Amino acid sequence: MTPPRNGRGHRIPKAVLHEVRAVTTRARSLLGSDPGQDVPDEFPAAEAVLAELAERIGELAAAGPTGAVLDLFIEVSDARERLRQANLDLRVRVHAQVQQALTQLQDARSVARLAERVPEAVCQLGFDRALFSEIRESVWVPQSCTVLGDPGWAADILRIGRAESPVLDRTVVETEAVRRRRALLVTDAQREARGLACLVEAARLQSYVVAPVVGDGGVLGLVHADRYVQGRQVDEFDREVFGTFAQGLGLAFRRTVLVERLYSLRTEVGRFTMSIADAMDRILSSSHPAAPVVGDPVVPPPGPVPTRSFVESALTPRQLEVLRLMGEGRTNAAIATRLTISEDTAKSHVKQILRKLGAANRAEAVSLFLRTQQGGGTPEPA
Repeated sequence: MTPPRNGRGHRIPKAVLHEVRAVTTRARSLLGSDPGQDVPDEFPAAEAVLAELAERIGELAAAGPTGAVLDLFIEVSDARERLRQANLDLRVRVHAQVQQALTQLQDARSVARLAERVPEAVCQLGFDRALFSEIRESVWVPQSCTVLGDPGWAADILRIGRAESPVLDRTVVETEAVRRRRALLVTDAQREARGLACLVEAARLQSYVVAPVVGDGGVLGLVHADRYVQGRQVDEFDREVFGTFAQGLGLAFRRTVLVERLYSLRTEVGRFTMSIADAMDRILSSSHPAAPVVGDPVVPPPGPVPTRSFVESALTPRQLEVLRLMGEGRTNAAIATRLTISEDTAKSHVKQILRKLGAANRAEAVSLFLRTQQGGGTPEPA
């Protein structure tokens, strides 16, 4: 199992965090606050601390500006800018991971295989537990689950969820996600009592994100994810990233459905083609002359030798050319080489010539051809 690529979550890079803490310590000393108070290493909390310090330093500078205060105000502003840039870099990196995770799902050739691989793809985004489930006539049916480092727990979650298979009613957040067709964040599943009871209990959910997977026919499933193994709460940024992934996953399911249909259609066409080929082989290998069909020339009645016009009207230009080569004594293989066709095609032409002229064999067909030539000659085929 591939470990999460962003296992620590959306934390501030150490270099940026060290600078923010240094600036914050100096600012608090100047303002008379506790300089030993730590700065959280998550972006929203650190930004809130710097914003508060900037406001207080601004008020102090307005009351009596000094060089030290102005310098510190500039340092705090620079730290806030570096923090914003680090947050932007994180977003770019995580959204690139979303694209990469979706790309790795493109080779799934069936909907079942795609559903099986979804949780592993979710864990590439930094989550450590993920669950994909289908919705069948408002019934929640879990399909695949991943718990990093604990496959047994993942199997238990699936077993309990499948045994319960609850109906999604208006009391659960999953129904709201389906109705609104967007990813939602649950911050305290144990207290809010908004999640699926069997899932909350089996997975011991705390905070998690859930998003609908939308196909051509509507919402076809749900994806859940959290950071339980890391011991971390999910946040609004997790919800945003997860929602982007779920949108791309919906497109992946639509594409896989089309691929599955194309493979099925190709198989059916192949079977149909083989049945036609088998039927043609049986007809061509039959020793009995085929019965005339509508449009075929009628075999002339006994009487005078058929005239040249009968042979021309009975045969196609290609068959006339084959008959001429038969008159030269060429074999089927030689005829095939001369006309750049397969030997089977040459054999088919010969059988059709015998049938249309009512000849019992090649010699009789050639004899008839030569006798009509004596009556005026058969023109060379085009």
